[in-house]
Amino acid sequence: MSYYTVKKIYPWLYSIYDPQAVFCYLIVGKKSALLYDTAYGIEPLDDAVRQVCGLPYEVILSHGHIDHVNGAFQFDETWIHPADYELCLRHTSKTARRKIVEQLDMQHKDEFIAKGAGNLKMLPDEKIFDLGGLTVEVIPMPGHTPGSVGLLIHEHKVLLDSDAACYHMWMFLEESLDMSIYINMLKQVKKLDFNTFFVGHLDKELPKADFDRYIAVAENIDVEKSESYPALTELGGRMYSEGDVSVVFNPNRL
Repeated sequence: MSYYTVKKIYPWLYSIYDPQAVFCYLIVGKKSALLYDTAYGIEPLDDAVRQVCGLPYEVILSHGHIDHVNGAFQFDETWIHPADYELCLRHTSKTARRKIVEQLDMQHKDEFIAKGAGNLKMLPDEKIFDLGGLTVEVIPMPGHTPGSVGLLIHEHKVLLDSDAACYHMWMFLEESLDMSIYINMLKQVKKLDFNTFFVGHLDKELPKADFDRYIAVAENIDVEKSESYPALTELGGRMYSEGDVSVVFNPNRL
C-alpha cells in the first residue's frame, strides 16, 4: 500500500496527499510536469508521481515551512523563492526534522534527520514554465511568509496557492508579514485571470470569490472580538473569524 494518496482532479492536475495532513500538486503537460511542494518527505515522492506521470518534471516549493519542504532532498534540485531560502534551511534543519519523526513509527530516522534541504535553486518572480500545452506562471504571494508563491495555470484559469491564501490563515508567525501586505497581495492576485484555486491543506476546488471573503476578514479584524489561539501560544496569536473563514494574527502587526 502506497504511503501517499494520489487523486486525479483534472486530466492535467493531480493531488498527492501526505498522511501528515498536507497536499502536493502535480501539473502535467504534454512534454513535462511540475510538482508543487514536497510535504514532509517521509517516503519517496517520485513513486507517487510515477503512478500517473512518466514525463520529466521540476519541483517548486510554495514556501519554506516544514510541512511543504522536507521532501526536497529527494530531488536533484528544487526551486524556492529567495525570500524564503533561509526559512527553508531552518525548517529542514536537524532540529526541525527530529520534530517530524518524534511521533512517527518509521525506519531510518537518523538518516532522514540528516538529509537537510537538498539542492535549492532560486526562483525568480513571475517565471513561466512551458509544460507543453500548459503555461504555468509563478505568482508572488507574500504575507504568510515573505517568499510564498502561487502557480497560475493560464489555459485553465486555475491558481494553486498552498498556504498563501486560505480559509484558515496563519499570519502570526515570526516570519509572517504585516497584515497590510497580506491584504494588498490578496487584492492584487484577485485581479489575475483565474476562476478557481486550490490550497495546501484541502484539495477541493474553491471559487475565486473566496478571495473577497479572505480580504473582508483581514480588513475587519477586531482584537476585542478575537480569541487566543491555542497553537504556538508563545507567539501570542489571536484568531478572528467570520463564518468559516478565520485569520490568526499578531496584534502588533495589524
